[in-house]
Amino acid sequence: MNLLILNYSMNPMSSVFSHQREVAVLLSRNFRNTFVITAEEIGAELSETLSLSSIVWKRRETLRNIMNFYSLAVPILFRKRKSLVVFSHMTEVQSFLIAPICWLLGIPHYLWYAHKSKSPFLFLSYPFLTGVITSTPGSCPIRGHKVHAIGQAIDHQVFSAVKSIPKNPPLCWYHVGRFDESKQIHLIIEVFRELRSMGWKVTLDLYGEPSAGSSNQYYIDTLSSVSLFADSNWFKYHGAITRTQLPKIAELHDGFVHAFQGSLDKAVLEGVMSKRVVVSINDEFLAEFGIQTESYRTLSEKLLSQMLQALNQSNEFQVKQIEARWKIAFMKHSLENWIEKLTKIVLK
Repeated sequence: MNLLILNYSMNPMSSVFSHQREVAVLLSRNFRNTFVITAEEIGAELSETLSLSSIVWKRRETLRNIMNFYSLAVPILFRKRKSLVVFSHMTEVQSFLIAPICWLLGIPHYLWYAHKSKSPFLFLSYPFLTGVITSTPGSCPIRGHKVHAIGQAIDHQVFSAVKSIPKNPPLCWYHVGRFDESKQIHLIIEVFRELRSMGWKVTLDLYGEPSAGSSNQYYIDTLSSVSLFADSNWFKYHGAITRTQLPKIAELHDGFVHAFQGSLDKAVLEGVMSKRVVVSINDEFLAEFGIQTESYRTLSEKLLSQMLQALNQSNEFQVKQIEARWKIAFMKHSLENWIEKLTKIVLK
């Protein structure tokens, strides 16, 4: 069987999409030939059985992008239609463009979609798709027999390089992710200021950059507000990082803090895989790890309560909790298991 992968990037240095290259390489080992059509410009071929081509997707050039995509995808669909399966890695627009063609040709077509946002392209494609693959049941806005939840793909071996043990109480914290309003970085900063006013000498390191557009203003406004603090030395912004830097960053901190309210983030699971103390008010995270919380009037109160629990827990409980969460993350979200589950589904 041959495989066609649609993704955003094959750049190993991408701070957001480097995992897509890793997934493409690992999946390709289970197929005779793999064709990757990516949005960004590409470098050299990876192997004889994995060929790359790029749309060189450009903003505000919709017609050109569509024509380039069809010129690359359609020949593969027709030439390999008798022995081809398509996997669209979070590229619901490209998936929508070829979904009817795949349906007419009888080509199995699967879309990875792990966001709560209700993309119109997802809903328009769904009738033509063989299946939608997601991380957890709550990480996809569509329900049905064609939706498969297989966890996230975290390479636990990468994070096994983290050898330091979080201190108790955990005072040195970090956050990794896009500097967008949806990540609620302002809320995290607000809670850390409250903790410091209560006497906790917590620090916060922030890694990531704004995605684009309105996020730039949020980024500017948030950092400007921090600069007005009389005692802002507890907060540091470090900008964008590559995924290869994550274990080293985790090594330097006791805990990972997270306030995103959407689907289950890879970043928060990577914090668990790094054996850090992890505090999150994400509903999918809380459900995945069986964490019970009370009802709160605001998300700020909820995060403050979670942080206080982490700061006040005994060293013995902290160690047991870190190990227990690591085991759950490994069983449900390791890259090795994810590739195996995905391959079984697309080769049905």
